[in-house]
Amino acid sequence: MRGGNAGALMARVAYLSGRSYRGAALARGDVPALERPDRELILAAGRARGIEFETVYWDEPDLPDRGFDLAVIRTCWDYTERAREFVEAIAAYEQGGMRVLNSSSTVAWNARKTYLRELGAAAIETVWSEQADARSVAHAFDALDAAELVVKPQVGAGSRETLRLKRNAWNEADLLGGPQGPAMMQPYLRAIESEGERSLLWFGGKYSHAVRKVPAGNDWLANIPGKTRFFAEAPPASAIDVAEAARALAPADMLYVRIDLVLGDDDRWRVIEIEAIEPYLFLDFAPEGAVSFVDAIARVLG
Repeated sequence: MRGGNAGALMARVAYLSGRSYRGAALARGDVPALERPDRELILAAGRARGIEFETVYWDEPDLPDRGFDLAVIRTCWDYTERAREFVEAIAAYEQGGMRVLNSSSTVAWNARKTYLRELGAAAIETVWSEQADARSVAHAFDALDAAELVVKPQVGAGSRETLRLKRNAWNEADLLGGPQGPAMMQPYLRAIESEGERSLLWFGGKYSHAVRKVPAGNDWLANIPGKTRFFAEAPPASAIDVAEAARALAPADMLYVRIDLVLGDDDRWRVIEIEAIEPYLFLDFAPEGAVSFVDAIARVLG
């Protein structure tokens, strides 16, 4: 990190991205189209603070030798396809003397969604299984007393390999498009169709902003580009309270975290996911959040 005038940091930060997005290759220095508005806002806020971001692939082994003051994990959407390698790469960068945020320990904690077990009653009820087969799905229906189930992989992103099943209206063939490894099964909550999901974001431990995500038309997934309606909308205080309680149980050293909630059938908020690896930050709905994000980085850099 270099000194500058008027308190400018003049720091170089590696902006870690993936080599692909939903199966499509990404050129070095590029990010998914969905993420470009967020990146432009972050780069602009960085320039105002004397912080230069360089977009690089997350698996470039020489990153610690290239003079970066910090690496920030951002659009690494392909990490789920190489989860172990991803965690090992982040740990290797740290061992090579480069600080990475969020840290490798946080990434390892967040990569498998079994962290929901640690959240107690704040988390949506979940049945865990080593595979999504007929026996485990039937057990989950009974254990959760659910009319419908959502079945998804324990390591995954972007709703890949995710199924919605109705009790007494499914068969083994329906499971072919579901998780191919360790799975998790949760009750389908009807509020997703009207209330949608709430995504709340914190940067450097400070609450930044939130959005509401509502499936479009007859869809039921609230995170599909082009099929989801987004609203910059302050969440109810009760939702913030549940998210804060969950955040208190998560690793304490996070630069950024997004907590997604859905309203349960009992009108209580449930955490369905904590995103501490490559969350979409929704900065195009809250541009001031880019300043908060860069301010958090500046505090880390000192």
